Amino acid sequence: MVIRNLSWLTLSQVVRMGTGFLVGTWLTRSLGPEKSGLLSTAVLIGTWMGHASELGLKQVLVKELSMRPAQEADLIFATAVRIMLLTGAACTLLGCLFAWLFGGVEMLQLGFILYAPLFLNAYQGVFARWDAAQQSQRTAKVTLAANLLSAALRGLMIWLGFSLGWLAFSLALEALISIGIALAWCSRRGWLRHLRRWDGKIAHRLLAESLPLLAAQVGSLLLLKVDQMMLFRLRGPAEAGIYAAATRLSELIYAAAPLMITSFMPLLSRAHHQDIGLYQRRQQALFGACTLIGYGSVLGWWLVGAQAVALLYGPAFAAAAPVLQIHALATLPLMHGEMRGALLVIEQKTRWSVRCVAAGLALNVLLNLWLIPAYGALGAAWATVFSYTLAWFLSSVVLPPLRQLGAVQSASLTGAAFFKHWRALLS
Repeated sequence: MVIRNLSWLTLSQVVRMGTGFLVGTWLTRSLGPEKSGLLSTAVLIGTWMGHASELGLKQVLVKELSMRPAQEADLIFATAVRIMLLTGAACTLLGCLFAWLFGGVEMLQLGFILYAPLFLNAYQGVFARWDAAQQSQRTAKVTLAANLLSAALRGLMIWLGFSLGWLAFSLALEALISIGIALAWCSRRGWLRHLRRWDGKIAHRLLAESLPLLAAQVGSLLLLKVDQMMLFRLRGPAEAGIYAAATRLSELIYAAAPLMITSFMPLLSRAHHQDIGLYQRRQQALFGACTLIGYGSVLGWWLVGAQAVALLYGPAFAAAAPVLQIHALATLPLMHGEMRGALLVIEQKTRWSVRCVAAGLALNVLLNLWLIPAYGALGAAWATVFSYTLAWFLSSVVLPPLRQLGAVQSASLTGAAFFKHWRALLS
C-alpha cells in the first residue's frame, strides 16, 4: 500500500513539477519581469487564502480519520467540510480585498478569477479522507488529471497570445477540475448526504487542534513568500518578477516534503500510539531523506543555476541567476521544517511550530527592510536563508521541548540516518 501510494504521488508530483517547470517558465518568459511579478503576487495572495480556508483541518483530518471507526469518521468528515465551506466563502472575499489594497484594480481583476474556486475549497476534505484510508493514489490521480488539462490549456493560451485574465483563468482551472471530480465521487459514494450532519463538540475539538496548525501554516507561507510581497512594495513588480523566476526553480524540490508527509503521516500517527521505537526510527529515516534532498538541491543549482536561468528565461532575467544560487541554500532547513511540523501535529505540540515560525518571520521582515532597499532580490534571498535556518533548525536545537527532534535533525546532517533506518518506512 505504501509503495503504491508513494508511486502514484511521486508520478503526480513529477508530472506537476514538469508541467509547472515547462509551462510556468514559458509563461514567465512571455510575460516579462513586470507582468510576471503582478501575476505571481496575485497568485501568492490566493495561496495564502487557500490555506486559510482549510483552517489547518486537512492534516488534522488525516490523523483523526485514520484512527476512528467508520460511523464516527463520517460525522467528523461532515463537520469539517461544513466548517471549510464557510471559511472558503469568507476567504474568497478577503482575497479580493487584499488584492485590491495591494495591487489596485488590475490585481483585483486577476483576483476575481483566481480566487473563485475558494468557495468550494472544502473538497480538500475528500482528499484528506482518501489519505487517511491510505488511498493517496486517488488524490494523486485527481490532481494529475486536473494539472494536465489546465497546463495544456494554459500552454495553448500562451501560444495564441491570450490576455493576462485568461491566463489567470487557466491557473484557476486546475482547482475547478479537482472540485468537480471530488464532488462527483462524493455523490457516487453517498458522502454528500453526510454533509447535513454536524456535531458541535467535534467541531470544537477539531478547531482546538487545527487553529494552532493554521497559524503555523499561514506563518510558514508568510515566511516563504513575504520576500516577494515586500519586493513588490519596496522595489516594484519587475524586481518581484526576478525573484519569482528564481524561486520557481529553487522551490521545485520543495514538493518532495508534502509528498513524504502525505505518504507516511498515517503510518507515523499509528506508530506514535502503538510503537514509539518504530516511530523514532521512521523519524530518523525521514529527516535523513530530507537532508539528502536538501544537499542535492544546493549542489545542483550551484553547478547549473546560471545556465538554467539563461536557457529558460532569457537575458531579461539574468539577475535571477545569483538569486537562485543563494535561495537554494534555504532548501535544507525548509525540508526539515516541513517534516518537523508534521511530527509536531502528531505529538500535539503545534504551538511550538507557531512560535518558531513567528520568530523566523520577524527576522525575515527585519532583514528584508534592511537588505531589499540596498540589494533587491539578492538581499531577499539572503534574508530567506537566515530566517529559515532560525525557524526550522536552530530553534529545534535551542528550545528544550524540541531538543529531541533537534538531536534527530542534527544527526541527520551526515545523511547516514536514512540509509540506517529506511526499512522502518516500509515495516
